[in-house]
Amino acid sequence: MRSYLVLTPPGGPEKDHRSTLFLADAFSWLALLFAWIWLIWHRLWIAGIVALVLQVGSALLLGMSGFSLAGLLLGFAIHVLVALEGRNQYGNSLIRRGWTLEGVISAVDRQTAEEIYFSGLPQKETQPLPSSADWAKTKQPPVPGWQGPALGLFDHGGR
Repeated sequence: MRSYLVLTPPGGPEKDHRSTLFLADAFSWLALLFAWIWLIWHRLWIAGIVALVLQVGSALLLGMSGFSLAGLLLGFAIHVLVALEGRNQYGNSLIRRGWTLEGVISAVDRQTAEEIYFSGLPQKETQPLPSSADWAKTKQPPVPGWQGPALGLFDHGGR
């Protein structure tokens, strides 16, 4: 099971909830492979710049004799940290920008999480249509115009 954060945009969700975001709290393979690019893509500017500077530092350590293991471990640690905590940072960033955290749902996949969330929303109440017997009982307003028998295909009253 995976946890999903349900976030709605500033100003409330749209009528059809197209902008409602389901953010999985899970490991991100793209963030593991492209740490600082993933952060900047998700508009986490400061974290992206810090990750880039640390990766450049780890590359410089790789080139120094005696520090290559430290450079390798630093670069790997940055990638793993972003892969594990990147989505959490992204969710917190959206909340700071005005998005509302509607809830946290545990589900097998995103589709199931959406079904659980949308089934819990209040449904628009619809009034049942009256039966045909009730329609026959209601008095129809008089139709202006000629009310006599029709001579052609259509009568004048539209009946």
